[in-house]
Amino acid sequence: MNIDTLLAAGQAAATVHTAVDRAIDAALYYGPGALATAAIAGAWCTCRWAVRRYEQWLQDRADRREYTARAYRLCRVADNADAIGALPETDLITYLDNKYTATPDLATEEGR
Repeated sequence: MNIDTLLAAGQAAATVHTAVDRAIDAALYYGPGALATAAIAGAWCTCRWAVRRYEQWLQDRADRREYTARAYRLCRVADNADAIGALPETDLITYLDNKYTATPDLATEEGR
């Protein structure tokens, strides 16, 4: 056991002892109603914090799933592009011409 660990444990024990001592003093001075109110307020804040953490965890998980799906789609696009790029030049030109003719003209220049 390290001396620093022993000192840290002593400080932690002293902190807990001080907190318990102050809680007892507050109970004797203010009465149990004040302690019950403080306990309820502490529980409320803790529950609110836990809910925020859970919601953030769910959002992070959804973001990771979306990122993974997007990365998978981009890898598929890259694989397809590599496969198309590996075609001989005449086949590539034919492939691109067929794609161009099959694509509808969504931006007509009439009247613009």
